[in-house]
Amino acid sequence: MKKLIIISAMLIWGLIGTSKSFAHFGVSGYFYNNLSPYGTWIEINNGVVVWRPTVIRLDWSPYQEGRWIWTNDGWYWHSYEPFGYITYHYGRWYFDDYYGWLWYPDYDWAPAWVEWRYDNDYIGWAPLSPYASFSISVGLFFTYTYYAPYYHWHFVSFKHFCNPYVYKYYVPSKQRYRIYSHTKYRTNYGYSNGRVQNRGVDVNYIKVRSGQNIRQRDIVTVNNPRDINSRQIDDNNVRTFIASRDELTRNQKTDVNFRNDKRRTSLDISKVRIGDRNHDNNINRNNVEVNKNLNKNEVTKELNKRNINEVKRDVNKNKVENNRNEKIILQKNNRTNTESKVNKNRNQFNQKNNTKRLNIEQNRIKEIKTNTNKPKIEFKMNTNRTNYNQKKEIEVNRKSSSNNRKTITKQNTRETKQTTRTNRSNVNQKKRK
Repeated sequence: MKKLIIISAMLIWGLIGTSKSFAHFGVSGYFYNNLSPYGTWIEINNGVVVWRPTVIRLDWSPYQEGRWIWTNDGWYWHSYEPFGYITYHYGRWYFDDYYGWLWYPDYDWAPAWVEWRYDNDYIGWAPLSPYASFSISVGLFFTYTYYAPYYHWHFVSFKHFCNPYVYKYYVPSKQRYRIYSHTKYRTNYGYSNGRVQNRGVDVNYIKVRSGQNIRQRDIVTVNNPRDINSRQIDDNNVRTFIASRDELTRNQKTDVNFRNDKRRTSLDISKVRIGDRNHDNNINRNNVEVNKNLNKNEVTKELNKRNINEVKRDVNKNKVENNRNEKIILQKNNRTNTESKVNKNRNQFNQKNNTKRLNIEQNRIKEIKTNTNKPKIEFKMNTNRTNYNQKKEIEVNRKSSSNNRKTITKQNTRETKQTTRTNRSNVNQKKRK
């Protein structure tokens, strides 16, 4: 009898302890029922219960399959995964060295719980860790200094940021570190109309860098998550399911089945301030302290550390950017000088070639003229030669005739003289007789 009493007391104590652990660490019946078909609930570190998706690829990560939509509450992540309407709008994500990606439950809705990085060419996002909390008086703050490593970020060019298939344009893993090192960090969470807003990177800046007209849509709540169409988006509205903290915590689940590997996670649970169902969150009240154990000085200190690190990173980035710009300018100057020399040599070479071509062309023209005039010149020369020969013959004939005439004249003169002499001698002889 005593043994039965002891056993029953232990069972009752176990049930009480289980309900307390769930009550404190944030597993509601709504979360449990709707996420169980898609993953496993795991107990880690003294009763903390988290959810791990079952069917995932090795390269899978949160906020990967879906698209970004600009709404009246800021940047809204519209997931294409069946569990996305819960895990990307409630709670935080953490990558554990053993389990991989784990979802840490929380009860405050937001369009997306991410942090941003950007420069003039790329924009990126990564899931916020469980160390990130939100309050109206402070905004987003971190209870522990944690930086998401570069391989947990998704980067795309601005022109693909609002693409419905943005997951097809992610920067390859080999280029993430280079882009991560040259981008600026940004978070811009606010509170309006009873909801958290994620303004992120300024939409006007994205419009300018992408060259696109980004339309603002209104968030319309539905009562049944099945009414959310994961692929089709209305031109003016975005349909989503938003449950209040009271609705989520009302149905407490005590009869649950979760895995307990008795392994400690790398997450420091003592630094986590989200997921406490009994914690009176200041989202529902305007004047609430961040936490009794976390005062404003500690928050300011953490924010200052983060800002100092960001400033140092920006300074280093500016130095690298300046050095890169100087190198680019030097390379441009060297390229310009080289191009000017090449152009000068090319011009000189072209001038020489042009001169040679002109000379060759002129010689060819002269040769053509010479060849065309040669028959005329030969004809003229032959004609002149013939005329000359004729003249010469005529002259020769003339001279010969003249000579003949002179010879004949001389002969006649001579004969005449001889005759005269003969006659004179005869006369003389007669006289003597």
